[in-house]
Amino acid sequence: MQFIVYTRRGDSHGATIAGLIRALLSSRMVAGHVQLIDDPDLLRMNYISNVPTVMLDGSYISSGYVPTRSELETAIDRRQQALALSRSVFENTGDSRRWRR
Repeated sequence: MQFIVYTRRGDSHGATIAGLIRALLSSRMVAGHVQLIDDPDLLRMNYISNVPTVMLDGSYISSGYVPTRSELETAIDRRQQALALSRSVFENTGDSRRWRR
């Protein structure tokens, strides 16, 4: 999982959000990467006008406000479910005989 936190340079919200995400990933023993972007040129290039903005694997979690812990937990749960589903669909787990009927 890759989290990207867009924020203004010197804004304490970005560091707070990144710390919360790291704590959630650690408590759930989930591998993830948190990237904090505060460069005005990168914000403009990525069309980010509302800060702070939090994204998970390219999908918006929040834009213009600090997300709550439950919003982040929900996003992590949904992403884990999506990854598990795609893994079960695209990998041959030996249960392919069941689908041949």
